[in-house]
Amino acid sequence: MTDQGQAGIAQPDDDQDRIRSLWIPLREINLLLPNLAVAEIGSYRVPEARSGMPDWLLGMVKWRQQPIPVISLETLCGLDTVSNPVFSRLMVVNSVRPASPVQHYAIVTAGLPGLIQFDAGMVDDIEACTEDGLHCVLRIGNEYAFIPDLDQVQERLEQQLARAA
Repeated sequence: MTDQGQAGIAQPDDDQDRIRSLWIPLREINLLLPNLAVAEIGSYRVPEARSGMPDWLLGMVKWRQQPIPVISLETLCGLDTVSNPVFSRLMVVNSVRPASPVQHYAIVTAGLPGLIQFDAGMVDDIEACTEDGLHCVLRIGNEYAFIPDLDQVQERLEQQLARAA
């Protein structure tokens, strides 16, 4: 059959196994998240602190006329980081729990995320993580990225906000 005869037949798409993802720089680590997990990336705003909160829960900011919590994922995971708002951004993350009272929260990033087309064939090495809030670490070439456990992060956030209420 000629190429013209096959024009109407759906061909396998190399992009089918790729996931539009964000490579997100933090202070000490990088994150890799599916693009769908992120609602928006905006300028850094100083969160309004609340008393009695753990150091990883930085406070609240207004986003679309609603208060949302702001977290330091690195601090939540037990990594020591130096706070530096220069070049920082707030990445608003969508809830992974549909019935949650926390539908969005923000993670402080160290800059603008980059869009990548991720597929498993890109991974040179993978290792499970023992830190709370992290699922695993991937090595892609000379770069490392953590895959966060968004369900665990959101559970801890919900628990802290419920205690404060």
